[in-house]
This record gives sequence, C-alpha cells and structure tokens, in this order.
Amino acid sequence: MLYTNSRIKPRVLQNRFYSTSGFDVELRAFCKEHNILYQSFWTLTANRQALGHPVLKIMATNKGLTPQTLMYAFMMRLGHTPLDGTTNQGHMAEDIAIMERIQGGENILDDAEMTKMGKILGIPEA
Repeated sequence: MLYTNSRIKPRVLQNRFYSTSGFDVELRAFCKEHNILYQSFWTLTANRQALGHPVLKIMATNKGLTPQTLMYAFMMRLGHTPLDGTTNQGHMAEDIAIMERIQGGENILDDAEMTKMGKILGIPEA
C-alpha cells in the first residue's frame, strides 16, 4: 500500500535479515520486482548459528574465506547489499576484499552452493 500510494517511490530498503521474519522472502521478491535495492543489516549477528555450521565452515575454508565473508558473498549473489557494521579494521579489510572480488566478476558461489547455504540458514527460498 505504501509503495502503491507514494508519489516518490522508494529506491532502497534496509531491513534486518533473520529467521523470525522468514528472511523477508516475499519482501525481497517485491523489492526485486520494483527495482528497489534490498540492504540487509544484522546479517551476521542474527545468523551466528548458521555461521558456525560445520558445512558452511568447510565451504568457507575451501574458498579461503571466513564464514562471515562467505555470508556476504551469499547475500551479494542474491542481489542484495549487506550492510557492514564492523569496527574491526581487519574484518573490514576482509569484507571489502570479498566485495571487490564479486564486483570484479568472480563467481564465489555456484548454484548448488547457494542452495546449500540457503538450506543451512533455513531460508524458504534463496
């Protein structure tokens, strides 16, 4: 209703990315359909259990990444922008490096890995 009735359409949505909201499956689809950029926050904090999952850790290690940077790669592959709230310079450097790799065209996660990560997180539809 807000989108339909607004004269100036929103271009960006910043929202928490966590299981209680169902990972915003419908909302993210709406954003994609209306060319609205979805920016996730609380992406790492709310998904600590998934970040500690043994399969996710192995995937990250095999790619030379941390589980956190793998999660950011996952979000970016979904077409979203994960907002980074770290105050740790080392973590920020890692996060920037993965974003630069993706922006440079590197395909960090294939389709099967995307599906696997979605299942680990418990996303109804990744």
